[in-house]
Amino acid sequence: MSQNCMTNILPQRTPEAMTVDHVVPASTEESVLKEELLLEETLEQQILTFPVYQHFIDSFQKFTSTNTKTLDVVERLYPNLTGATLSGPHKIAYRSQTLYFIDDYHFQFNEITNPDDRDNYSITFLQLGDALSGHKGIVHGGLLATLLDELTCRVGFLNFESKRGVTANLNVNYKQPTKVDSWVCIKCTVFKKIGRKCWVKGDVYLIDETKKFLEDCELLTSCEVLIIEPKWVDQLKH
Repeated sequence: MSQNCMTNILPQRTPEAMTVDHVVPASTEESVLKEELLLEETLEQQILTFPVYQHFIDSFQKFTSTNTKTLDVVERLYPNLTGATLSGPHKIAYRSQTLYFIDDYHFQFNEITNPDDRDNYSITFLQLGDALSGHKGIVHGGLLATLLDELTCRVGFLNFESKRGVTANLNVNYKQPTKVDSWVCIKCTVFKKIGRKCWVKGDVYLIDETKKFLEDCELLTSCEVLIIEPKWVDQLKH
């Protein structure tokens, strides 16, 4: 959730009389919450009209009819940087449920030395607001790197038996600027896993509201990430 902001002019009070309730009235909290919920509902309705979104929803239903283990994945987004601090109106205004297309074969934690036809990727849709800019009107590259780091790790971790790990190397290539107030889709694909190391490719696409297939949308940013499952993995709590 975004931080609450004071929208009403308050009467003058002495410092001794000031309290948290005075600074952020309950009525203001309720008003901001209603505004955020309304925005989320509006964006929810908007994403449902995108052919590419519907394509992945349909594909996910078909995929999970034969690969059921991916349905057991539990997301832990709150509280964290992208799930809380950077979430809200004008920031990450909408974040879809991540769809994991991971073949049951990969939940046996097999090594991957060559790409094959067994799916091992994730899909996430996001609406990025104008408070995430670096240069005016352009989403900050560090924000895109953060999202790519997080989302590639989430799918990469699922290929480790512990389901935990850390980023060892993140290499990002910015191909086109990402404009604020844009809908994007981030696809993260595991292409190699050897022992405690896992390599994942991440791609940020600009959603074209007329396209059904992601490959027909404009590629904005891409990355490759090396993830490791450290020997001290049991110390990782999240």
